[in-house]
Amino acid sequence: MLSARITVGLLTLLAGAAASAQTVTAPSAEMQAPGFPAVVLDDPYVQPTQATSATNGHLLGPTSGQASESMLPPGTRAGFFQKLNVWSEWMPRLEDDSVGVTGLGADVVFGVPLLSRETPLIITPGYHVNFLSGPDFVDLPSRVHDAQIDFHHFRKLSDNWLFDGAVTLGVYADDYNFDNSDAFRVTGRALGVRDFHNNWKGVVGVVYLNRAGYSVVPAAGLMYDCGDLKLDLVFPRPRLAVRTYNACPGCDERWVYLQGEFGGNRWAVRRDSGLDDTLAYRDLRVLIGTERKLVGGVSRRWELGYVFSREIEYEDSAFEASLDDSLFVRGGLSY
Repeated sequence: MLSARITVGLLTLLAGAAASAQTVTAPSAEMQAPGFPAVVLDDPYVQPTQATSATNGHLLGPTSGQASESMLPPGTRAGFFQKLNVWSEWMPRLEDDSVGVTGLGADVVFGVPLLSRETPLIITPGYHVNFLSGPDFVDLPSRVHDAQIDFHHFRKLSDNWLFDGAVTLGVYADDYNFDNSDAFRVTGRALGVRDFHNNWKGVVGVVYLNRAGYSVVPAAGLMYDCGDLKLDLVFPRPRLAVRTYNACPGCDERWVYLQGEFGGNRWAVRRDSGLDDTLAYRDLRVLIGTERKLVGGVSRRWELGYVFSREIEYEDSAFEASLDDSLFVRGGLSY
């Protein structure tokens, strides 16, 4: 219901550990969610190759200090700034006893070496606001806010293993409760990515959501990547992606995909009665999408989905209710 980053919720998790222990990928901010930072995703903007690894050319350029763009992976910028993401989502209120959501968000991705350029720290501050409408049977705030900063680090442990970890500090509240202690939440994850060196990779680890109902969630699955086909057999975000266009390898690609998502988040809010409470939301989603990845230009992503198993809960008031199914539209731009 609320937040599309929420929406991505627990799912953006293994969105593509299509990155191997030798070829790592950083998070795509448009697919991140409060309470659930993105894992190794298949965006190429911070993806070291063997050539760049050999010269420590990751993120900030070669160790010689010469920011040679030819030494960097496709989409990587030789400097502190890496990427800007903006997105919007819409979930219509189809029935009186349902909830409609319109969301807007943006974040900026920065990269700095952590001891070395091959082991970077990705820093992503972001903000997302959701405008809510309905339902008729219970009061909801007119809007809720997600303000967070994500610290993401990955490093190669061996020829076969990669460690991927993150900690996110966030404040989630309506217009009145930013200073409420329940609004501040720390979340994170710790994952191991195993490269089997035959187009298959495995992921195992845990995600700490720090919210009611789903505090600690195991993450496990297998990924297959043969270039034009990516298959993520993972919990909680299965995904099948097919590349339909590849003008120049790594710089202009187009993809279509089918994806499942588990959405949810919680906010510190003030009820109409004046009492403070914690609003929680959960749902499941199935969506189809199309994406164009354009290095040096504006990349874009469009998604259309069906949302079901929707629930809202006021945790302190012991109120819980189911919502009608809805549709979901999301679009994002990245530079």
